[in-house]
Amino acid sequence: MLDQQEEATYIRDVLDRKNTILQEIRDALNRSHQHHDVRVIAVTKYIDETKARLLPMAGITDCAENRLQVAEPKLAAHMPVLWHFIGPVQMNKAKKVAQYFDFVHSVDRKELLDALDRYRTVEKPLQVFLQVNISHEPQKSGVDPESVVDLAIHCLSKAHLQLAGLMMIGTRYDDMTLVRNEFRMLRGLRDDLLERLSLPKLELSMGMSQDFSVAVEEGATMVRIGRFLVLEENPRT
Repeated sequence: MLDQQEEATYIRDVLDRKNTILQEIRDALNRSHQHHDVRVIAVTKYIDETKARLLPMAGITDCAENRLQVAEPKLAAHMPVLWHFIGPVQMNKAKKVAQYFDFVHSVDRKELLDALDRYRTVEKPLQVFLQVNISHEPQKSGVDPESVVDLAIHCLSKAHLQLAGLMMIGTRYDDMTLVRNEFRMLRGLRDDLLERLSLPKLELSMGMSQDFSVAVEEGATMVRIGRFLVLEENPRT
């Protein structure tokens, strides 16, 4: 447990780091001559529920987890935030993910869409991102770029799901140009989906602590930031 002074210090530190991130986002938008909103999602897997429940007091409105068992104590705290699931969804966890979360960023197959749709029992549709394996890396989750349209059409057929956008995890390159190219490829896939399926809008969930400013320059509308936002040591890698 944190004492009152420790809580106040943590809230202040998170607020300072959030403001730094927001300034970097504004700078990236200005450099790329864009004006869209960018949502900052705090990845809370690095902290326990004691610190997580303080995040709303620092103005955090969106939190994300990639493992259900780690998320459950924080979900039970009934924090006034929107919850995003960003890790691979095992089929035996699909029911709880569908019922407990507002967004799922990591959908990559039709069977999972079917399960999430079946288990979504609340009135509000579950917001679904299709995770794309841009680099075709065998160790990464995600649908192949060539199969995105087919998976999107399947998602659009579901009554309890709403296709929110596309998500990717960038490759860790030393050359940021290569990272930028991957983000640009996802933006191209998004633009193609918008045109081919006559959709009004699709979000781009891409960019993390080490590369979010480049992601924003390439069109990201959601960035997922963990250690740089929620840990005191402020790492960027």
